[in-house]
Order: sequence, then structure tokens, then C-alpha cells
Amino acid sequence: MPENGSDQRPNANDQSPPPTGPVLLADLTTDETAAIRDRVELVLIPVGSHEQHGPALPVATDTISAQVICGLLGTLMRPRVAIAPAIPWGVSRSHLDRPGTISLQPETLIAIIRDTVASLSRHGFHRIMLVNGHGGNVAALRQAAEQCRDLPGAPLVVPVFAYRLIAQAARDILGPESIGHGGGDEASVILTARPDLVHREHLQYPEVNQPLMLMSQLLSVVDATLPIQQSDYSSTGTTGDARSASADAGQQILGQVTTQLRAIIEQMLETPFP
Repeated sequence: MPENGSDQRPNANDQSPPPTGPVLLADLTTDETAAIRDRVELVLIPVGSHEQHGPALPVATDTISAQVICGLLGTLMRPRVAIAPAIPWGVSRSHLDRPGTISLQPETLIAIIRDTVASLSRHGFHRIMLVNGHGGNVAALRQAAEQCRDLPGAPLVVPVFAYRLIAQAARDILGPESIGHGGGDEASVILTARPDLVHREHLQYPEVNQPLMLMSQLLSVVDATLPIQQSDYSSTGTTGDARSASADAGQQILGQVTTQLRAIIEQMLETPFP
């Protein structure tokens, strides 16, 4: 993801090109943060998870995906959009039987979002988008967004499920068999963002429990899930065919996702809210 480093410190005598990377709030001093408040119209918060993604992908897969999407959006929409530090843990109870997973209770994630938004709003950032890379966070983030309207300043918080856009793009680029936990869709994004973390020799097509997968797909139509461990679906804990994953596909996927989210953000910034 592009970094802005020292580019937040313009000098009247500096003849270097203007900064082009995203505005990362974590890189700014308190004075620099105060100086950009009037220009920043929206803050993105990447939200991910720390959970098993099979033998090929890192446990930070969902967080990395959310961060790289935010980085691309922040670069394209600078200086109107800034990026807050990522929230790297999520609701991942269904992955706890595999080493490496760290899971929060839903109410813990809600509290983290509320406190983060309250702090940002106190300092003048009243429009927030939660860019979520993990399905287990969806319900908690919706509740958090509703609760944030009761905070001082009535900040507007919009959660978006970025992985759904990744899966939709990958369906066209790689085929429907690539979609799934640790599948070709996620692997392609990580091959683009952090290829050093991918164990390519383990990008495979897992043998899955077909009756459970069918039941899960039927329930997804009514926005429901099975309360079982992810490893019940397959011995590797993954469910998508990762053999076709590539960095080139990842770039195409990220391009489509970024285009869709940019259009949503631009409309959001033009829409008057109560």
C-alpha cells in the first residue's frame, strides 16, 4: 500500500512534486492532523480479522485486504479521504479450533468501533466508512454503526462488506469455484499486496464436505449461517479453489472493487445527511 511518510510536511521552499499517496492518520503529528481536518471529508477504517486461512495464506488475510483497498481509495481520493489505523481483530469464533486465530466477542468489536468513532468525531471527522474484510464482522459492524448515531456530533458511520465485492469480481475473473475462505479470490489479493506471505505450494483445491457446503449456501440466501467450525467444511479450513490465484487476477479484482467503492464514496460525499 502506498505510504505518505514525510509528505505531510510541505515547505514553501520545497520544489518536490506534491504528495500522491494516501493520508494516513497514524503518520501525522497532532498539529498536522488539526491542519487537515477541514479538507478531509471521510475517514476510512479498515476492519479485518486474525484467523486461520489454511496452509497458504496468512492469518491477517482479511486485514491486509481491507488495508490495501483503503490505500488505493485514499490515493485516488486524496485529500478528501484519509485512512485510520486498521482494526486487526474481528469476530472469528468459527475459526478458533485452528492455531493463530484471535477472536473478539461481538460486543467487544462494537465497543472498539464506538470508541474509535467517538474519538475521531471529537476532533472533527464526522463521516466514517468501515471497510470490512471479514464476514464474521458484518452483524457487529451494523450494530456499531447504528449506535454511533447516538454519540456527540451524531457521526455518520457506514459499514461496507468489501469481501463481497472481492468475491463478485473474482467470480468473473477466476470463475465461481475460486470463491471461498482461503480460495483463489483471497489468494489473488494477497499475491498482489503481500506475495512474500503466500505459500504458493499450498494453493490447492480442498476436499470439502459437500452436504454442509450445500446447506450453508441455502442458508446464505436468507442471510443465515451454520454455527459450526470452519474446519468442519474441510480438513484444511478452506473452501475455495486457490489453484488459479495470481497477482494479475488480484490487480484486476482490486481495480473493480476500488472503482465500485469510489463511486459509492463520491455519492456519499455529495449526499446531504440529517
